[in-house]
Amino acid sequence: MRAAFAHSYGAPSVITLATDVPMPIPGPEQLLIRVHSTTVNPADCKQRSGNLKLVMKHSFPLAFGQDFAGIVESAPPTSQFKRGDEVYGCTAPRNGCGAEYVAVYEREVVRKPVTLAWDVAAATPTAACTAYRGVVTVGKATEGMRVLVHGASGGVGSAMVQIARRGCGCTVWGTSGPTNRQYVESIGVVAVLDHSQPLASALATAANTPADIHFDLILDAVGGDDLYAASLPFLAKGGRYVSAVGPVRHGGSDRITVGTLLYSAYTLVPRLLFSRRYLLFLSFDVADLGVAELRELITSRELEVRVDPERFELATFANAHAKCETHHSCGRIVVRVTAEEAAWNSPVLAEVLRGTAPM
Repeated sequence: MRAAFAHSYGAPSVITLATDVPMPIPGPEQLLIRVHSTTVNPADCKQRSGNLKLVMKHSFPLAFGQDFAGIVESAPPTSQFKRGDEVYGCTAPRNGCGAEYVAVYEREVVRKPVTLAWDVAAATPTAACTAYRGVVTVGKATEGMRVLVHGASGGVGSAMVQIARRGCGCTVWGTSGPTNRQYVESIGVVAVLDHSQPLASALATAANTPADIHFDLILDAVGGDDLYAASLPFLAKGGRYVSAVGPVRHGGSDRITVGTLLYSAYTLVPRLLFSRRYLLFLSFDVADLGVAELRELITSRELEVRVDPERFELATFANAHAKCETHHSCGRIVVRVTAEEAAWNSPVLAEVLRGTAPM
């Protein structure tokens, strides 16, 4: 099969296309998925660059890509899935989705709603599940809350906006750049704050009354302790500041060092121990895609993850990483993987489907 492999840490150019990769052999509790599309997330670039290697080790060669949408090729006899089912999900932190086939665990997969296009399905898991954890599980958003989302035009931030507004009935404000203002307004943000301005100035300009500049919940999809400090005066009594990133802005965009870890520990330990206002989460559960309220939002397209109009293929996987690192994409970056017809006739795949391949 074909796969886009990185052979070492480094620039996007370390990713090359391999055309003779052995087909993955699923274990007894795994499904084999024919991948239609995958994505390039900022987390993929941070891992590939080596910026996270102090806290996340990888063995090479490695096919990056943690989100996928595809079709079940084989499943264990006890599985709820069968061959031909359309599914989507996430393999984080294992990666492996930048290939024509990937072996996944059942807990990493849910059925793809028929209303969801393949590329949008591939773009959804990480963004939607991270956002759901921030808004609902940790943030405990409820109807009538006033919410501020930092990074409202990004993949996670925009999903936070839609879940808070359309799923929880909150009034949502958001920070964004001027070029994304129209998009952010279209998904339900009532006041767009220019992130290039000091937060206090942007809020003072946008607020109709003094009460408008206090929030019951502030959701951070950007990171940075300076952002937390700037936001704290506008957090209502009893409000929560929920960060999906932490005290280092765009954590992992620069190399994580011992100094970075010590700074984060020095900053976070007392705050997490003694403050009920600051809450941090750095993981998500792909099973949340199956939670009724989130699934309904996705199925009805009340929550739709924005997809960048430029499409990439396995052969241009490195270019997709390069674009992601510019931070100028207009949505999630999708790579179309769809296997060539020859892969269907692979002898290894035939053995897997017959159940005679070694496990």
